[in-house]
Amino acid sequence: MARIEFARPDRANSLRPSELEALHRCLDVAEARPEVHVLVITGAGRYFSAGFDLASLVERTRGAVAAEQLQSDFERLANRIEATRLITLAAINGPAIGGATDLALACDLRIGSEHTAMTMPAASFGLPLYASALRRFATRLGLTQAKWLVLTAAPLDANAMLTAGFLSEVVAADRFEERVSALTGRLASMPGGTLSAMKRALNAASPGWDDSAAQRAHRTLVDAVDGDLIAKRIADAVAQRNS
Repeated sequence: MARIEFARPDRANSLRPSELEALHRCLDVAEARPEVHVLVITGAGRYFSAGFDLASLVERTRGAVAAEQLQSDFERLANRIEATRLITLAAINGPAIGGATDLALACDLRIGSEHTAMTMPAASFGLPLYASALRRFATRLGLTQAKWLVLTAAPLDANAMLTAGFLSEVVAADRFEERVSALTGRLASMPGGTLSAMKRALNAASPGWDDSAAQRAHRTLVDAVDGDLIAKRIADAVAQRNS
């Protein structure tokens, strides 16, 4: 299991260009280790992340070229998190704002502390959200909810995030790390190749992915079948049940 923790608590874990580059390097390390197939993404302190650092945002949106680069930097990272072979868990310990909401939506699984909240304020800044983030909002949350959150910049608290489908589970703050550990331990105990293949197929089955992605996902599922491993794990499960 690998863990990435946003660690600028004095700036609400906002992300500068250098942090985006560091996150790619962290992914490089985790993906290069075949024994690792689970990745937790969380924040230090009270916030999950406030998204792109506002000072950097102002600096980099002066002119169309700079604005386009800003969008592509965040989009490239979110798309990579979505497509990685790793099973990704967003452990949302506190508020997620702006681009951080898309990084969370790019993860396979999302659980939140009772203290979490989210808002996507791009529209209020006059900043069009990049296309793949809009796709994730629409496919994860449904078109009506996505339009409400993106076009009005409406905030959601933890329970509303659960109802909207942004979160699968809300956990009391004093049990949050325990729950994250239990869930990652469960995922880590499962065969990584099987999980990765099913993740790819599920992604390919969702709207916005083309037929070639579905074909590649089917091939990955076939390649992931390991008869000896399956037989052993079933035998172990039966023995445990009968013990």
